[in-house]
Amino acid sequence: MYLLDRLRKIRIDKLLLDTPLHPFLLAAYPIVSLLGFNIDQVYTHDATSSILISLASTTLVLVVLRLCFKDWKLAGLLTSLVVVWFFLYGRLYVLLKELSIIGFLTIRHRYLLILWSLIIVSLAIWLIKHKRIRPELTRFMNFFSTVLISLPILHILVFYFHDYSPPREPADIDIEPLISWNDDSDPPDIYYIVLDGYQRADVQESVFGIDITPFLDELRDLGFYVAECAQSNYTRTILSVSSTFNMEYIDSFRADIEPDEKTAWLSPYYQQSIVRQQLEKLGYQTIVFKTPWERLVWEDASIVYKSSGTALLSPFEFMLLRTTLARIYLDFEQAESRKLSDYENYEDTRYALEQLPNIPNIPGPKFVYAHLVIPHSPFVFGPDGEYVNIPYDADAGNIYKWEDGKRGHNYAVTYINKMMLEILPKIIRSSKTPPIIFLAADHGSPNGGVENSVRILAAFYAPEAKFQFYNTITPVNLFPIIFNTYFNANIDLLPDRSFFSAQGQYFNFMEIPNTCKATD
Repeated sequence: MYLLDRLRKIRIDKLLLDTPLHPFLLAAYPIVSLLGFNIDQVYTHDATSSILISLASTTLVLVVLRLCFKDWKLAGLLTSLVVVWFFLYGRLYVLLKELSIIGFLTIRHRYLLILWSLIIVSLAIWLIKHKRIRPELTRFMNFFSTVLISLPILHILVFYFHDYSPPREPADIDIEPLISWNDDSDPPDIYYIVLDGYQRADVQESVFGIDITPFLDELRDLGFYVAECAQSNYTRTILSVSSTFNMEYIDSFRADIEPDEKTAWLSPYYQQSIVRQQLEKLGYQTIVFKTPWERLVWEDASIVYKSSGTALLSPFEFMLLRTTLARIYLDFEQAESRKLSDYENYEDTRYALEQLPNIPNIPGPKFVYAHLVIPHSPFVFGPDGEYVNIPYDADAGNIYKWEDGKRGHNYAVTYINKMMLEILPKIIRSSKTPPIIFLAADHGSPNGGVENSVRILAAFYAPEAKFQFYNTITPVNLFPIIFNTYFNANIDLLPDRSFFSAQGQYFNFMEIPNTCKATD
């Protein structure tokens, strides 16, 4: 009875206020906040391991400090100081690093670390000496940290319940039969090989000083049609591929798109597109390859090729560590730190290139979608396919300084050209029925002018249909041409239009006309 009476007298609200919960909330906040800021690019499970490690470390620090000072409230406040010291350092460094006096940078890790540590130690000494303020400060910190972490959580919830909710479910996307195959022979395998960010020959020469004409000539010798004036429809991957796989422009999906909306609502249009559904209904297996960009992988495809190699850190974890005290190590050991995160892209791409020539041996018709993150950054390939570390400044407007980025880009172009000229003939020779191959970029790059963002490599292998292609083609008309020519479809081609949109304003489109003049 005595125990029950004591329990009844305990005020749960007061217990929660006086218990030092703030160290754990503050330890989770930077991770949840970063997740919320990038929620349209990453999944929530990307943050799980980081949160667990952060909470476990915080628990350890709290218990050690409690053993040292015999006071939970003091231990909690000191633990929160340790958390702030660790997680805030990288952000302070980014904020202060550009400050200069008489033209010289004065913010260096060795100076900022000492100054920042002195501030934290001073606050810790003050807390140890002021016993009376600890209960009130504990309550304030609990309240403050609760409000603080509630904001990104609310943002994530809004995203999943509003921004991520598509206006139509995948099953509602038009899946009326558009194509058929009446021949007794096997239908052709279809390969859509996306070389991410690969620009047109004129841009490669004028901006990067690299001549890809020999590569294009060899493609022509293989039977490819090269569209010298091709442009992408959009300058963002998810917009471009969603449009291509649905044979429509983005504004046909919805009429009420806000300029600054997130892109995640496009997921069903990308994951379960009209093109994919039409081919699967015709008996095609869908074959895809893993990339570090998780939202661009069709995990429910018939076959998903995944390399066994993984980076020690995911892109999200690497980005998180750059905001913390670990920034010091990552900056001083730049080559090694790049391998912590970017090596996964190297392994995934190499694995895809190794497996592509083997796909013709898989029985039955196949729709192969290989989205290769090359020559797009990160630049991890040397000209012969060796792994390279190219220095970059992640806090600059561009990831790489111009000369470093140019070198990395040219390495990547040299390597992927060489590999395509090895792989494509093998696919063609090994295919029982002559295949259809699209070799194209999803977008370009604004280097040298915003118009270069849509000027892309586009080459097509479809022997009986090559004259259906034309020099100013855009990807929205790729599958209509193939379906009309091979699969008894009657799909109207759309006007070829190209749109630029800036980061964070994905649906604020500026049309870019095609001013290219082909040589043929």
